Amino acid sequence: MFGLSLTKIIFTIAVVVLVWNAFKYFTRLQDRRAARERVEKQGQNASQPGSQSKGDKAGIEEMAECQVCGAYVARGAKSCGRDDCPFVG
Repeated sequence: MFGLSLTKIIFTIAVVVLVWNAFKYFTRLQDRRAARERVEKQGQNASQPGSQSKGDKAGIEEMAECQVCGAYVARGAKSCGRDDCPFVG
């Protein structure tokens, strides 16, 4: 009555594999939803002027490319000392 047969063993393995894959699928789906919500929340925070999300660091400056030497420097930077430097100072 409770003997093990090849059919029962295969069926048990198939059920375990099915449940395992379903768990992985739903976990992955939940992670994608959470990531999408996180990105949307960051996008909303970035669209509001003067707001910074937790991951942003204070003191980040916009960079500009020097037309003469091609180096990227902070906007409002002082002159590098070259005669043809476009930055004042």
